[in-house]
Amino acid sequence: MDSIIKRIEELGYKIEGLDNEKIKAIENYYKVSLPLEYKLFLEKMGKTGDKFLRGEHCFYDRIFELREYANELLEDDNSEFKLKKEHFVFYSHQGYIFAFFDTSLEENPPIYYYFEGDLEPKIKYDSLSSFLEEQLENHILYLKKGNKNG
Repeated sequence: MDSIIKRIEELGYKIEGLDNEKIKAIENYYKVSLPLEYKLFLEKMGKTGDKFLRGEHCFYDRIFELREYANELLEDDNSEFKLKKEHFVFYSHQGYIFAFFDTSLEENPPIYYYFEGDLEPKIKYDSLSSFLEEQLENHILYLKKGNKNG
């Protein structure tokens, strides 16, 4: 996580994390114990990633809505898949994708993706770190193509 954060800061972005109280509030709200790697993400940039992940629903201002969004998408798709209590939805994109991890697994669990129409999620990343690394690589490619506003 530290190397990812360093690369984001090297872009000149002003990221902002959450204090322990807000992280505990998330765990209490969902009645889960969050994995270490995700807690590190929240500590470093849980409030904002500045231009990194701009427009994505993965920060504190939306974290309490993400599971509801995911369940609505599953219902709209008539999917038989149901999120379990230990599944933590941490990311949503444009209302047709959501990502989650299983809080009962290791410190840096695999990331499951659900795409509208797929009817069940699939493991897309082996960890939160690999998810963030790919997001960052895509963001840097976007910048290199001349999109300086992130």
